[in-house]
Amino acid sequence: MKTEKKHIAILCSRLDLPGGTERAICNFANLFVAKGHIVIILVVDAANTADAFYPLEKNITVRAVPLHFGITPRGNPLSRKIAFIGHISQLKNEIKQLKPDIVISTDYPYSVAAVIGGVQKLTRLVSWEPHHFYWLKKNKFWTYLFKKTYPKLHTVICLNDTEKKLFDKMGCHTTIIPGFVPGFPASRASLDSRELLTVGWFIKRKGIDLVPAIAKIVFQQYPDWKWKLVGKGEEAAALQIAIKESRLQDNILIIPPVAHEELEPMYHGASLYIMTSRSEGFPAVLIESMAHGVPCISFDCASGPSDIIRDNEDGKLVETENVEAMAQAIISLIADETKRKKMGEHAFINVQRYGAENIYNSWESAVLSL
Repeated sequence: MKTEKKHIAILCSRLDLPGGTERAICNFANLFVAKGHIVIILVVDAANTADAFYPLEKNITVRAVPLHFGITPRGNPLSRKIAFIGHISQLKNEIKQLKPDIVISTDYPYSVAAVIGGVQKLTRLVSWEPHHFYWLKKNKFWTYLFKKTYPKLHTVICLNDTEKKLFDKMGCHTTIIPGFVPGFPASRASLDSRELLTVGWFIKRKGIDLVPAIAKIVFQQYPDWKWKLVGKGEEAAALQIAIKESRLQDNILIIPPVAHEELEPMYHGASLYIMTSRSEGFPAVLIESMAHGVPCISFDCASGPSDIIRDNEDGKLVETENVEAMAQAIISLIADETKRKKMGEHAFINVQRYGAENIYNSWESAVLSL
């Protein structure tokens, strides 16, 4: 079934960060355009710009719309409520002028504001949920609005079954559409290197604070291996101190965020991908690693990794925050090259289910063709 060309408006908070959410938004915007749709991205945040860290097709329009819906430290409770009401009206007017066939919101305040403003009466309104349900903390005001408005959305797009069940309990109409691999590399990683790789924010949620303790155990047995950490964040200084105190400066390499094309050789040069997150939604770095034939070892946090990794087939799942178990899982695959390479083969095969065409077909049947 071929869907007629749609005009799609995407609402997001920012595109200028080197994060997984920003990359996913750019990925599916590019995919929609490649399939003949018209896409405009509205960066709906008073503090952010229309600049994008990841590449976007040149015919995608990106525009900054300075609205905050009262989520700001400035002013007082009354001024913030006045802004909340005013910004809802402004958002509705923006949508009215654009006249899109579909509005895809990627942050809960915009979904809430759009429903209160009646956008769902003007066009098809869906919310794409990139984060774990419990990760984004809401105050009582926003929790109340969240529960009242989300069932009125046409569709809530969840990244996995765990998230779907949580939104189902709220009475939402839900569907699962995971992330995807934009393209598969021409060749796979050899898995002969002595390198571990982790890409992501240096924040508590990503478990970056656990890395030195894990590394200390691993490198006691395998001092000739390295661990590349690509990212930045509020835990960076503490991480540097812990690395120095553990005398791991020669083993752990910290690399600032780089463009995706610069990540390619890092994936290709890794023998294992390590994820230490305490919470995830749909970690695209796992499928990107697997697309290079790199097996992944991850904490089995509440949502995300277990939907991607098939334990002991294409990677390993470890009890969340269990430093010793993570270290031993890494050591086991460093020691067993045959098993590591077999897992890498399975990783490349299994990740094909996240190919762009398969995921676009899900968008088409669940959202674009309705």
